[in-house]
Amino acid sequence: MLRILASLFSLFLTVAGFVAEISGDTRAAELLAQARAALGGERTLTQVQGLSAAGTFTRALPDRQINGDLTLDIQLPDKMLRTESVSPFGDATIVTLQGINGEQLLRNARTIGGGPNMIVRMAPPPSGSDAEAQALRNGRAELARLSIAWLLAALPSMPAEFTYGGEAEAEDGKADVIDVKGPGSFAARLFLDKTAHRPLMLAYKGVAPTMVIRRQEGGPPPDPEAIKRSQPGEPGPLVDITMFFDDYKQVDGVWLPHHVSRSVDGKPSEQWTFKTIKVNPAFKADAFSAK
Repeated sequence: MLRILASLFSLFLTVAGFVAEISGDTRAAELLAQARAALGGERTLTQVQGLSAAGTFTRALPDRQINGDLTLDIQLPDKMLRTESVSPFGDATIVTLQGINGEQLLRNARTIGGGPNMIVRMAPPPSGSDAEAQALRNGRAELARLSIAWLLAALPSMPAEFTYGGEAEAEDGKADVIDVKGPGSFAARLFLDKTAHRPLMLAYKGVAPTMVIRRQEGGPPPDPEAIKRSQPGEPGPLVDITMFFDDYKQVDGVWLPHHVSRSVDGKPSEQWTFKTIKVNPAFKADAFSAK
């Protein structure tokens, strides 16, 4: 079972409502200033241009749960790469890379071990398709959400408007709510701990993430037309997605969450547990090429 802090999960599920206060942007600015001070201060946060987090992940699939290693690299303002390593088929290890580099969608997968006749395919969206364009938009939105939740900063490519959303209250405590709106349909709700002022969680609408992996052992290569026909079609319906942040630790003067959980439509979906996070690492020139 995925571990999600009961107090934070309860906070989201049992919110009785928001206390309406006509203080708008001024109140939001005050709360964001408090939160940025709690994360290390304005000067420290503005100097953060990159992050590299390494640890493990756990993900719930329809029929089982998988575990693996995770690396999340971010170079502001427009680069992000998530590398996952998992062994779902005995001694075979699947390494997947997903992210964005400016206007480029990063997708790749490779297999280590499993025998010479084993092929694992991860179906990417066809090049130039609407699905590829949507995947690129999703990648930008994910980077924007992480920047807002971890550094309380909007991206130049995704400018955001922050307004006061009231106060959420549950038996476990209270949280200040900031409504976030950006270009297009980008929107989220940021919950700040009323005492510590750090981000507790980020709630938004999105399509439930899916993983499509094919396994082939020996035999002729699959028909390209068959692969094309089996590509995911129209995106699924929008559902409620919530990211929870806890286990804050200070790294080079910045307080960063070392445990992140995600729920989809009210059900635990995945969690990341970071062992190390580096601030402003020296990325290699090809770090965001998904090779």
